[in-house]
Amino acid sequence: MERVQGGAGHAARRAAQLYGAVRAGETDVARLRGRGEPRRVLGLLEFAGQGRREERGAYLRRLAASPDAAAMVRPWLGPAERGHLDVAGGWAPAVPPLLVKLPRGTEDERRYALEALAVKRPMEATGPLFGLLAALAPDEPSWYPELIEDTVSRIVIGGQPTSWRRTPRTDPVLPGACVPMLLRQACQAVPRVRRLALTLLGCGHDPAHLGLFTAAAGDPDRGVASAALVALGRLDDSTARDHLAAVLTEPSRSLDEREIAAVMLGRAGDRRAFETLVLLLNHRDGIRNASAAEALARLGDPRTARAAATLATNRLRIAYALAAVRLLGRMRAPESLPALTSTLTWLLDEDRTAQQAAAGCVEELGRLGDARAVPVLTRAAGDPRLRAAAVDSLGRIGGPDVLGVLLGVASDEDGDVRAAAARGLARYEDEPRATAALAGLCALPYPRRIVRALVRSGDPAAAPVLAAVRDGAPSAATRRLAGRFRPDPSRTAAP
Repeated sequence: MERVQGGAGHAARRAAQLYGAVRAGETDVARLRGRGEPRRVLGLLEFAGQGRREERGAYLRRLAASPDAAAMVRPWLGPAERGHLDVAGGWAPAVPPLLVKLPRGTEDERRYALEALAVKRPMEATGPLFGLLAALAPDEPSWYPELIEDTVSRIVIGGQPTSWRRTPRTDPVLPGACVPMLLRQACQAVPRVRRLALTLLGCGHDPAHLGLFTAAAGDPDRGVASAALVALGRLDDSTARDHLAAVLTEPSRSLDEREIAAVMLGRAGDRRAFETLVLLLNHRDGIRNASAAEALARLGDPRTARAAATLATNRLRIAYALAAVRLLGRMRAPESLPALTSTLTWLLDEDRTAQQAAAGCVEELGRLGDARAVPVLTRAAGDPRLRAAAVDSLGRIGGPDVLGVLLGVASDEDGDVRAAAARGLARYEDEPRATAALAGLCALPYPRRIVRALVRSGDPAAAPVLAAVRDGAPSAATRRLAGRFRPDPSRTAAP
């Protein structure tokens, strides 16, 4: 960083002196402009302030392109951000000196070195980092081994592996040059090292490693066994699925391991996971519920809707029924509407406090969009705890029976209820009463949904409101939208 500091001119030094006061809120760029500070100083301070409004890595890379700005901001950055900035600007040390800082450096030096290595992505550093992970002393702080694992993952696959509970949007690319090293580390004595190596190998989806994963699935360390099961689930291989199916019935397996096996089989469409997933769907742990629901939705078993309806209507287990409720709405099966309506009706009748399940029923009924749910949703709109969600769901369904409810709550004292009513009324473009209500709801910051509905209505009664939007909306796009309004003389104002 000496090159940056040496190249910093007078403006950069002056901006650096003022930057601390700006960060602390003691002054701002507008005040400094009024004091006559040079434009170069003000420009550097404005540039430094942009980091709060954009992705941090992109900001640091842009910052590195301006040596003066980098010299001004760098002293205020944390060690990880300094490492990212120095790599982006080409000022970071080489790989060997960075590795030297790790075994006996201070916390700041370690964080700096690990971030710099993660950004550089030197494959030759992975072996030494695994060695450090294997030789860690018991008294090391917990953040240190976790940061080493994060760094190794970022070097090898460019980021953290996706949690097995979530289906990855895109599969990471495992460089072939890393595979021999990962295979060696998967046989290390330290469980933490084995677990990380197996996790990264699993990202490669290579059936050639089936034997290794199968053997590691029986590892005495639960974490290693779980990593191996996840790796097996990521293989598109019938033998791997057979092994996962066997895990479901092995008495020695933990609940975590059975959950991994069932979820992975469910995602692969293997119906041997159905019974286990249904049991997990009604587990007390909400995270397990959600994982099982996602796997059941992908499984496509015809028994799923009936099982979910049974769980959602079980009054003794209503506190754990949210995942089943969400699953019914997602599946849109014939059992969905009766089960959700029955459960919500019972909760309203008994005035039960199962708030999550009740809110889930309200939201899923709105997504189903079936007019048969309007009566129970209208009742739910009378409950203050469910009012906003029920109004939103009614607006999704629409129809003449709903319009009166939406008009009735358009002036509600709750802002969330008014916003939900506006979203629903925006669907009634040919209804003068809806247009009049939307005109009353159209206030700063002028939501675009409302403005668009008023423009499409062509109702002359909306003209004054849209004129105000055209002149005073904070968004240029909203002002342009309001300018497209053309009144339709055939439309009549609301009574």
